[in-house]
Amino acid sequence: FDFGVSGGMGPLVNNPLDVVKTRLQKQVVTPGKPAKYTGLGQSCALIAKEEGYAALWKGITPRLLRIMPGQAITFMTYEAVSSKMTKWGVF
Repeated sequence: FDFGVSGGMGPLVNNPLDVVKTRLQKQVVTPGKPAKYTGLGQSCALIAKEEGYAALWKGITPRLLRIMPGQAITFMTYEAVSSKMTKWGVF
């Protein structure tokens, strides 16, 4: 369980950046009109103002359900192999 939680911390911290990146990439900019999203700080503030702070974490549930089990397996495998190699004197 602990390995999965630690594996989920990266996506939790990174998700607002992914939301902003996606919105910057998907916006349609009309010539002669200013873009709605212009940068990281402005986009975060605008999304939080218009939709609430929780909107910066849209889509986090499926992402965590995909990433956490894999990270848990990776961390457990690393710990198991590392302890065996230490026991055998490889390290």
